[in-house]
Amino acid sequence: MGMNAQVDTIKQKQAMLDALEANFGNITKAAKAAKISIRTHYRWRLEDNEYDTRVVSMKDICYGKVKDSLLDAALKRIAKGDPIVLNQMLRLFYKNLPQDMVNAAWVNNRPIRATVKWVSTPQDPRREGYVKPEEEDK
Repeated sequence: MGMNAQVDTIKQKQAMLDALEANFGNITKAAKAAKISIRTHYRWRLEDNEYDTRVVSMKDICYGKVKDSLLDAALKRIAKGDPIVLNQMLRLFYKNLPQDMVNAAWVNNRPIRATVKWVSTPQDPRREGYVKPEEEDK
């Protein structure tokens, strides 16, 4: 293989990685965009460990992007007042709490304390100048 062929292969591999990112990890669409066959992509993965590592890390990046875009879409629907999406999101969130939150809840096993701010009203007997209402006769 000549030097030009190696340079072309490196460029094609980078184009495939860029296409994978742009197509959220869809190999068929990425291969069409990079103008290579799917078999070439899998052959590169077998022959080139660095390429394979980059493809695997690209899958993780794409998964994160898809998850973020789905979350954004769900939050927009919740903001519009869609109760079905809200209930589903809450169910998923509480079912799959991140482990660090579970650990923090275990370590900080304390009851929740609610604080109520007292606001004086004219009917409050503790207020200065309070006049007790007269009782009605029956």
